[in-house]
Amino acid sequence: QVSTQSTWGRNVCLFAYGQTGAGKSFSMLGKPDMPGIIPRTCNAIFDMVAETQGKEYEHNVDIQVVEIYCEQINDLLADRKNWPSHGHKPHLTDRGYIVDTIRKPCFNYDDINSAFTFADGNRSVGSHALNPESSRAHTIYTINYERKKRHETGKVVETVLARLNLIDLAGSERTSLAGTTGQMLKEGNAINLSLTALGNCIKSLSEGKKPNFRDSKLTLLLQGSMTNGKVVMIAALSPASLCYEESLSTLRFADRIKQVKIKSAKNVMLDPVADIKKAMEEMRNQMQEEIDALRMRASGDGDDPAAMESLRLMLATQQEEAEEMRRQYENQLLEMEETGDQRAARAQGISAMQSSALGGACLTDKNLLKVPHLRNLHEDPRLAETLVYTLKEGVTLIGRMNAEKPPDLEFNGMGIIKNHAEMLFADNKCFITPFPRSRTLVNGKPVEAQTELKHNYRLWLGNNYAFRFCFPGNEADGDGQFEEGPDYPFAEQEIANNASLELTTPAGCNLPKAMTAKLSESLKKVEQANIIAKDLGKNTEFEAKMFKNRITGETDIAILVQSSKGERHWPWAKFESKLVEFAQEWERWERGQQGGEKYVAPKEDVFSDDEPQLIGEADVWLQSLSNMMDFECDAPIISVVSKTEGRIHVDLLPCDAKGGVGPWEDDDPEDPFVDEPSELLNKTATFRVRINDIVFDTQSTDANYCRYGNTWVRYKFNVKDEKEQWSETEKTKENTFNPKFGFEKTHTIKVDEEVLELLKTGRMIFQVWGSLRDAPEEDDAEEEMDPAVEAELAEKRRILAELDRHIEEKRRLLAALL
Repeated sequence: QVSTQSTWGRNVCLFAYGQTGAGKSFSMLGKPDMPGIIPRTCNAIFDMVAETQGKEYEHNVDIQVVEIYCEQINDLLADRKNWPSHGHKPHLTDRGYIVDTIRKPCFNYDDINSAFTFADGNRSVGSHALNPESSRAHTIYTINYERKKRHETGKVVETVLARLNLIDLAGSERTSLAGTTGQMLKEGNAINLSLTALGNCIKSLSEGKKPNFRDSKLTLLLQGSMTNGKVVMIAALSPASLCYEESLSTLRFADRIKQVKIKSAKNVMLDPVADIKKAMEEMRNQMQEEIDALRMRASGDGDDPAAMESLRLMLATQQEEAEEMRRQYENQLLEMEETGDQRAARAQGISAMQSSALGGACLTDKNLLKVPHLRNLHEDPRLAETLVYTLKEGVTLIGRMNAEKPPDLEFNGMGIIKNHAEMLFADNKCFITPFPRSRTLVNGKPVEAQTELKHNYRLWLGNNYAFRFCFPGNEADGDGQFEEGPDYPFAEQEIANNASLELTTPAGCNLPKAMTAKLSESLKKVEQANIIAKDLGKNTEFEAKMFKNRITGETDIAILVQSSKGERHWPWAKFESKLVEFAQEWERWERGQQGGEKYVAPKEDVFSDDEPQLIGEADVWLQSLSNMMDFECDAPIISVVSKTEGRIHVDLLPCDAKGGVGPWEDDDPEDPFVDEPSELLNKTATFRVRINDIVFDTQSTDANYCRYGNTWVRYKFNVKDEKEQWSETEKTKENTFNPKFGFEKTHTIKVDEEVLELLKTGRMIFQVWGSLRDAPEEDDAEEEMDPAVEAELAEKRRILAELDRHIEEKRRLLAALL
């Protein structure tokens, strides 16, 4: 039905809608042995072309393939090096909004299939260049069909035009449920917004209202097909109960689309050249009238500078649009007059460009190769092994683009240097030899010397390029643990298994599967951040640290950041968010490298971090409050990597019915003391939290200045209660080893079974926050300290040492008892 409508001259828009993993891509694209709707439609078109091709009819078919990634339109049939930095911009024509991307002439289905293959390879190259996870995008396959009917004299008497938009939509998802962060969260938000815009347009069309197609690049490009053509939707549903809401939403969307009534006119022209010339003349007259009207308005508003400026801008916009429309009509005329030989020459030129655009990769059938080669591994199974890099006899050079010494296999992604490595194929053996400063891994282990490669070995180049090495004829000597070969998750897992991390808890020795996957991801992303910092000349290093979350009790990952300001620890979510900014800046640096331009850092350094840092947490046990007794403590402040940063002086003071904190005389009826904690059950208990001061450990750093300023403390009575608001002290205004707060706050709680258990066995966690201070100038650092302050600090150190000695004695006694 889709192909038939196109041969009648009607536009068609076909897409699959549903959640991630529901089968949209499989329905649209299928597999080599089970072709989907898109390849079947293309095959059907060429079958009909073959039936009617002759002296009377002439058929022209070409294809465009674009992706919409984070609201940026990219041409998947063009060399990535020539992509506009901010994507292609849609512009208005008489056929709706279009983008000026490559239109490759196709003469049979094999030409269409080669375009699909190149587009998938181009997506693979792009995702590897920055991040293998950054591949979720909408893909629009546009088939432009033209049929000319000629008279016996050879004159064209009828031209039928049609445009098929076959869309492979990225899946919508609940980002909170999927646990996405960083770049994946950014992608997910962009995808959800564009799908929402598509849904709103469908809703407006079903209600007979004017839709706002400008809300998204996706709807803007589909405007022509959705307002003048056939719209076909496939509802992809997941059988999982977890996806019940999404499945129901998809069915509602499908029901809404059935209510859309679109009048689809046939795009038939009797004399296309005359029609285009007539449209050009009408457009020219209309634009000129609008420009003249704006000029008249501008001359009448001479006393209003703001109105004059606005009209000038409108006039300039109209003139630009007029020029753009004129250029489009001229291009249409050229296409109409293009001969078959010219189309064939254009197709050949595009194929030649594409053969050199993938950095040495070939798109031939990998199963027919008889020479050793590399096959790309990818997180998306559809993009895995779409790129094949063959090795020649002798030495094959691998590296970044280099005009002086071009590499045989060119990779311009993160972590690749100009002379990265060389591969030697001789005497029926293959070896890889990394060059100095290059990052190369074989089976998850870094290698620095010549290493032999065997069949099914996993090879990593730089940070993101993963390959499976294939050696036809030598399979028996290779890694035989796989039936069909290793995949991307296995290759990534090897890195985690072979990496050595300084764990802060023995729990890291027996990690659950989900934590192992996160560890593997963190290692790769930390390496990516270090490569970016090195390329951009930043004196910053990142390192993954495992720790036990003291609130949830689960093993988690934090990132140690070391810079000229000192050390700080970022939560994983913050690191992923910052990594997106790093990657965007690295892309700007990369474009400059390819263009031979010097990189100029922006004024606002993406590596700077002036946000408050979590210095550490202190535990204050609540057992004394279960008997409503005073409790005074100097609790150690422990950082996320179990380093003692200092101590915090906290008092927990029970209150009487009047809010007083004592002291009370013996047998005083106001005294809130209870013999048994159970006496508090189903009653209210009032207590006061007093935060006196903090003493930072001066021995934790070699510097004789306090690294932290603007220090403040926050806490909750029950940290697991998400509804409870944090109680916070004011920020100290000075940088000192002994910030004082003088903070007091009274709390009243209703004691139920859960609260009583918390009082008997639980704790309050006090979080200490502060801003990391720059190291002072050398003269300032050596300035003598005030004698009174120095004496006070000495006394605090003595008290801390005494407390540490008592704690150590208690530990020895406990060990002896155990």
